[in-house]
Amino acid sequence: MKRSASASLLALALTIPLTVSTPAEAAAVPKGTKKATVVKIVDGDTIDVRFTRTGPIVRVGLLEVDTPERGKCWFKTATKRTAALLPVGKTTYLLADKDPKDRYGQSLYYAWNTSGVFVNRNLVRYGYGYGKATLYKSNDKYIKVMRAEQVKAQRERLRIWSGKCDVVGASTPRPTSTPAPALAPSPDPPSGGNDPRFPTCGAANDAGYGPYRRGTDAEYGWYQDRDGDGIVCER
Repeated sequence: MKRSASASLLALALTIPLTVSTPAEAAAVPKGTKKATVVKIVDGDTIDVRFTRTGPIVRVGLLEVDTPERGKCWFKTATKRTAALLPVGKTTYLLADKDPKDRYGQSLYYAWNTSGVFVNRNLVRYGYGYGKATLYKSNDKYIKVMRAEQVKAQRERLRIWSGKCDVVGASTPRPTSTPAPALAPSPDPPSGGNDPRFPTCGAANDAGYGPYRRGTDAEYGWYQDRDGDGIVCER
């Protein structure tokens, strides 16, 4: 007796292994992070979060990055950048270092967004803030990466390193110092030493990354240098 067509198709379907998709961010953020919901952007390096829907609001200082204070040049721009990377109401992934709080009781974390962007690093890399381990000396998990990213921002004279001000009448920006020799990123930081890899330069730019230079940035080899000028993902 022949089986019906529907029964045959069902049997075939049962023999095909199911593919379970994994959220993209699961592979992009390091182990040990805690999920939280962004409640408020206080300034470029300070946010308010909730770890549970009905839990208390927790003020978080972003580690190893120091953005301009209110009334200073680039304060508004840095705050807007953090708001774009960590939208209110969305999830952030927070990772503590050795000291979980500062002397004022503020919680201290490294932060990633749902796209896997390392927010602290992004702010330093693109000139929205200074890379500083001296704020909390024992919290230095990513300081080699931060210093290297700051050197890149200084060389490119991005934002706080430009010698210019983004707001008329704001305080004069701090003098730009001579870039220190670049330090190699630590070989295996939890987030990886390089930026996330995107399918196109346009996608990288939209996420706040680029440009990359030949002989300087490992990410340069990921993209096509169409004009042969040694730079990809220009913005």
